[in-house]
Amino acid sequence: MTERRLAHRHTPLYRVVKADWGDPLDATYSQRKPDRRWNTEAFPALYCCCGLGVARAVALDIFRVAGLELEDLQPGVRPQLAEIEWRGEVIDMVTERGVVAAGFAPEYPSAVDRAATRAAAERWHSTGTEGVCARSASLARRGFAAWHGDHRRFGEMAVYVQNIASTPQLRRRRADARWLRARRLR
Repeated sequence: MTERRLAHRHTPLYRVVKADWGDPLDATYSQRKPDRRWNTEAFPALYCCCGLGVARAVALDIFRVAGLELEDLQPGVRPQLAEIEWRGEVIDMVTERGVVAAGFAPEYPSAVDRAATRAAAERWHSTGTEGVCARSASLARRGFAAWHGDHRRFGEMAVYVQNIASTPQLRRRRADARWLRARRLR
């Protein structure tokens, strides 16, 4: 099986972070999360979103799991948004050709368990891959299934910080809640 690679060049990437995280570029938190998709406890991944709408879906997915609404949260505990500069070569899990070439069903992320994605992540990380650009599972849980066109509408990124050629840079951190407000999709 020959995975497809993607030269990932657009910036910024968006990272949903907790208000009390001192360094939004610290990827070690991903090693402690039991529900990780694209890494294991053996290596960290910096989880980001390719577009603002995807970051909003990730944050709303977290709220859904916790049974919360944005208005339930005090400003000091609302998620924040980090805008990150990073470019690199990653595995393509956004196009149908890329998904199939990586050994997954064309419907990914539907009907694919995390054990399968973690096994692929272990293999890719061990060969020096810089990361994975994948369809957003958070969007899929919200009913999104239009996985075509510009992947910024639906892509998430797991950057393997131990393998990257260039270090991610924090552009800015947003503590306001405007980025969480719903917008009409185009």
